Amino acid sequence: MKINSFSRPVIQEYSNNPASLPISEKMTAQSKGLSQGVKNSQDAKNMINTAEGTLENVSESLNRMRELTLQGSNGILTEDDRSIIQNEIESLKSDIGDSLRNTEFNQISLFQGVDASIQTGANSGQSRNIEIRNTTLQNLGIQDFDVTAGDSVEAIDQAMERVSDARSNLGAQSNALGNSINANSVARENTLSSQSKLDEDFAQKVSDLKKNQIMQEYSIQMQKKQMDNKSGVLNSIF
Repeated sequence: MKINSFSRPVIQEYSNNPASLPISEKMTAQSKGLSQGVKNSQDAKNMINTAEGTLENVSESLNRMRELTLQGSNGILTEDDRSIIQNEIESLKSDIGDSLRNTEFNQISLFQGVDASIQTGANSGQSRNIEIRNTTLQNLGIQDFDVTAGDSVEAIDQAMERVSDARSNLGAQSNALGNSINANSVARENTLSSQSKLDEDFAQKVSDLKKNQIMQEYSIQMQKKQMDNKSGVLNSIF
């Protein structure tokens, strides 16, 4: 079976530079891993943003509850007045409870508590732990809050402090994920750039090799033709 004249030299080129192909493949794997790390981090960031949006609404409701509590502490109000105020407070509590209970991301109930490891990089060990605290009316301390029973604004202030602390924690985690996304994006671009240069160098070497092969083939053919011509001349003489 005839072997293509380019087969052996191209194989020889891999033999002369055996690291080129494995390095390129590793770079491909690295760039894909970095890309997936960015996607994972963005998903986690979106999850945190969803939780943050709910806590922002909770903060607004707590601010309204605080206003109503201060209003209810006015000594010139009647019990009926305080009952009307409490009705609105109960409505706000219900809204807060529903928001915390129903906030989900990818069918995960966020405020039942989330503790997840996010693969943020291309390699093993490059991960970040994400936490969303369990949050309910009960652990906010306002489940049974009642201005008609003389409950004070201090309970609302404590709940607001807990929510503010949780939001700060989420903000810090979101910023950290954002930094990972930026770092991975830069690393991916650098990896792709390096791989492109490596592939270009390898392609140029193969191209140069093929040109040399063509010249060698042409030289061999010319030598063969010259030998055939000389043989023909000798045959004609004898």
